[in-house]
Amino acid sequence: MKSKITIFFILISFSYAGIIADFKNKNYQKICNVISINNTDNEKLLSLVGISCVKTDNLYLLPLIIRKLKHTKASRLNAIYFLIIYMQKKLLYSFVFDGLDLKNFDLPDTNYIISHVFYKIKHNEYKKNKNIYIIQYMDETIKMYKQNDKLFIDEYKQNKLIKRHWYR
Repeated sequence: MKSKITIFFILISFSYAGIIADFKNKNYQKICNVISINNTDNEKLLSLVGISCVKTDNLYLLPLIIRKLKHTKASRLNAIYFLIIYMQKKLLYSFVFDGLDLKNFDLPDTNYIISHVFYKIKHNEYKKNKNIYIIQYMDETIKMYKQNDKLFIDEYKQNKLIKRHWYR
């Protein structure tokens, strides 16, 4: 029995080290998964997993992380950051699919693309061409549209697609 416990703790230590190493190496896709979330209650590691999920646009996993970030001030602040991004995504989804008016929703801004789009839509700083919402943000043109059950946000610089984000 003692050897099983020791093996368990060794495996957990390797998984913690693996998450940290993968984060440092920017292997965000490898970190952001249900297994990483379910296999730890370490809030520092969960925050790294959450940041990885934001960086890979896997926002659907954020609620699983948010509910576990509660024991320290830093963890609670990270939970708020993840919640803001998640809420803005849900609100933009309802805006595009259901016509929800966003002007009455006041949420803090973050450095994530969803926040920039949310702010511009909320303040009617966009043009609409058919079903595509066109937003100017700094030196980029952002196009937001729906396709089937997905919300797409495309970032363009000088008419060249540089990044595509999609969400459900």
